Amino acid sequence: MTQTADTLRAAYDELTRRIREIPGVEAAGMTALVPLGHNYNSGPFWIGPDRPSVSMAQIPRATYYPISPDYPSTMQIPLVLGRFLQRSDDVHSALAILVDTLMARTYFPDRNPLGQTITIPHWGAQQNVLARIVGVVGHVEQYAMDGSGGGEKPQIYFSIYQLPDDALPAFRQEINFVVRTPLIPAAITPSVENAVAAVGAAQPVYNIRTIREIVSASLSRQCFPMILLVAFALSALLLATVGIYGLISYWTAQRSREIGVRMALGAAKWNVLRMLGAQGIRLALAGIAVGTLAAIALTRVLSSFSRLLYGVRTTDWLTFVAVSLCLLLAALLASYLPARRAAGLDPMTVLRHD
Repeated sequence: MTQTADTLRAAYDELTRRIREIPGVEAAGMTALVPLGHNYNSGPFWIGPDRPSVSMAQIPRATYYPISPDYPSTMQIPLVLGRFLQRSDDVHSALAILVDTLMARTYFPDRNPLGQTITIPHWGAQQNVLARIVGVVGHVEQYAMDGSGGGEKPQIYFSIYQLPDDALPAFRQEINFVVRTPLIPAAITPSVENAVAAVGAAQPVYNIRTIREIVSASLSRQCFPMILLVAFALSALLLATVGIYGLISYWTAQRSREIGVRMALGAAKWNVLRMLGAQGIRLALAGIAVGTLAAIALTRVLSSFSRLLYGVRTTDWLTFVAVSLCLLLAALLASYLPARRAAGLDPMTVLRHD
């Protein structure tokens, strides 16, 4: 089995090197757990060498990522403290791990996590192996983009090259290569296939997906309620716009006699239009201010809806500004168009008609 493990490590090294040398490839790495890939690899751990006096079911659990040293930089996972894993972290060196910011906040709130030890109960055939934290990286959403898919588990990264000889072959079917490139997958797929063939591994290259496709698949359950939510929101915006336009337009049209009097007394057409527009804008601004405050208050009650729109917070100011501008435009048109019609009439005709 030692020979098999050494052969696998050499093949991984060679294949990573060949993929990295493909024109257009910026970085490449390996992982046995792809974020949002609907795979799970959680296990127990405890801080320090001494096991807590509780049952195994009560011991905290983390998501374990078997990776190559280049994986975090390939995926652009930020390094917060310490260092990334290195190729020199292998079976001949002490077990080194990375932890995410969630674990650092939860288990080391008042001390530096670097240099602290974590016990991994099962490490191949070995039991209760001590691992030393050498770096802290950003938290990655493994189960769902909004963190709701599998609970917020701490994350532990360890090098594939540090797996014991008896454990490494077990991960062979789970290994995925991640490649960062500005090119489309079809442009580099033949080169990747050639690299795999050159290593001598008679393995097909399959299940090629971009991060965008993985993210879209993870959000597929939310598509229908998201579409409904957007449809209702657009309907509400349309009704509000039509209502504002109708109300201010009617209010402005009712002032035709006033406009006629002002024009008869020598008021310039532009001054009349500016006055009516300013009054309409003031009314719209008052309504928008009240509506914005009410919307912000409701976000506390309807915070669960924010999960339907990834990347859009309940207090998304871009949305608030866009909707406000739309309503202001409706108010401006509602004030301008009727006033323009009234200002274009002969003042004496308007006064005789009234």
